[in-house]
Amino acid sequence: MSRGERLELTLAVVLAFVPFAVNLYLLLQRRRFLRLKPWRFRVATTGLVLAVVASIPTPVFYFGLELPWRIKGDWLVASAPTALYAGLAAGLAAMVLLWFARGRVRWLGLGMTTISVVLLYVSTLGLSPEN
Repeated sequence: MSRGERLELTLAVVLAFVPFAVNLYLLLQRRRFLRLKPWRFRVATTGLVLAVVASIPTPVFYFGLELPWRIKGDWLVASAPTALYAGLAAGLAAMVLLWFARGRVRWLGLGMTTISVVLLYVSTLGLSPEN
């Protein structure tokens, strides 16, 4: 892998990590940001948890691509589709549940989860075999 490709991949890891960081911050500060009825609070919290789960596979996958072949071996290729599809499902469920939140949590959560879902979809397309 050339130096330019490694730099591009490192930038992709950093950009893919941003939705994870924002959703984790919202999850940790939810008591301050969410003033809702108890049932909506639980639904919004579940949406934030799923958003965090959905934002994990992409940066881990991109970071795994940077590892030397003898370290990553076949396990990355074997486990990546399962992790990306699980993240995609969690992200789509999180997008539905985050509509029950309000204000900053709703819009930042939905925006970051949308970015995560798009990154997961693009990564999944990159893994698909060409016809």
